[in-house]
Amino acid sequence: MDSNYDFSLLCGDYSYGGKAHEFAKAFRGMHMKPVIMAVGNHDALGDVNQLVRRETNFYQKIGQNGFFFLYVLNQDILHHCHLNKARVDNAIKFLSDNMQLSENDENVFIVSHQAIYSTGEFGSIEYFTKKMEDFIDSHPTSKIRAVFSGHDHVFSSFKKNNVFYFVNGSGGGPLDSVFEWGDRAWNSEEMSGPLPVLNANDIGYDYHLKSYQKYTRTEVSFEAQRIIYTIRDLSNNQMLNSFEQILE
Repeated sequence: MDSNYDFSLLCGDYSYGGKAHEFAKAFRGMHMKPVIMAVGNHDALGDVNQLVRRETNFYQKIGQNGFFFLYVLNQDILHHCHLNKARVDNAIKFLSDNMQLSENDENVFIVSHQAIYSTGEFGSIEYFTKKMEDFIDSHPTSKIRAVFSGHDHVFSSFKKNNVFYFVNGSGGGPLDSVFEWGDRAWNSEEMSGPLPVLNANDIGYDYHLKSYQKYTRTEVSFEAQRIIYTIRDLSNNQMLNSFEQILE
C-alpha cells in the first residue's frame, strides 16, 4: 500500500470475535499512521470499547474534517446480527446533539458499519435508512460529504443530493456471491447505474453509481473546492473508478 496517506478510516469488523489478539494482528501493518475504527458486529462480540478506548458513538476531528462514528447493530452470538432500534434512535440523537461540534469543519463524514444504501447481501434496513435520510436531508448546510460503511462484503457507491454513500466491506472475508436465490441485483462482478428493486432491502437503488465484487479500498483526496474518491483493487493497486465531488 502507498505510504503517502495521512490516516486510515476503518468501517468495522477488523476482528472475528472481538478478541484483543485479533485486533493486534489486523492493525500490525498500520501502526505507523493514525487509525480510526468504527465498531463492527464482529468487533462487538468482545469489549471493543475497552480495546479502542472509544464510546460506541463518537466524534473525531482531524484537521479541518469532522467524523461521526455510529453503531446501530446488536451482536448476541456469531452470525446472528440484527438492527437495534434503540441504538438507531441513540445514534440519531447523538448526531443531533453533537452536530454543532462540526460547525467549523470544512467537511463532515459519517461512518457506520451498517450501510444506509448497499447492493450487498445484507443490504439496507428500512428503519435505519429512513432515519438517516431524514437527518441528512434536514441538514443541507451541515457540510456532510459522504457516509462510509462496511458489513456487506462488496464495494458499492451511491450519490444523493451531492452526498456520497460508500460500502467498503470487501477488505477481508469472502466476497458476497454474485447470485443468491435470484432476489438480489448481482448478475455480474460489476454493476453500474440505477438498479432494479428485487427485495425489501433494495433501498436507494435509483441513486446507485457503481458496485464491484472485488477486494477494494477507497482513497479520499482533498483539493480546492472538490473531493476526489478513488477506488482501487487491493489485489493489484489498479484504479477501478474515481468520483469527483464539487463542494457547494
